[in-house]
Amino acid sequence: MRVKSFSRRGFLFSTASFGGLFGLASVSSPASAFEIQHLSPQSRLGLEIKNHCSAGAGHAQIVAGLETDLLKRTGAPGTLLTETAYCPLCGCPIVATRRIP
Repeated sequence: MRVKSFSRRGFLFSTASFGGLFGLASVSSPASAFEIQHLSPQSRLGLEIKNHCSAGAGHAQIVAGLETDLLKRTGAPGTLLTETAYCPLCGCPIVATRRIP
């Protein structure tokens, strides 16, 4: 009787082959994190998302801080200075401008 022995290379090759076949045979669905969810603008969640950055978001405070920073900056007469910040809640760009007299 002949005993067949596996070499290390043969063992690894067969393991990789069976693992690949198992991976191909298994049925998988796409990750739900990469799906686009469509919401009705009139639904409760749609309205909450639409209005999440309204008056209470502190945009006025961010604008006031930008305007204070602009008052400290100098430039040539007639120059338009701008500063931009992004709302930490919604990511809206908030722009403040100042024209130097």
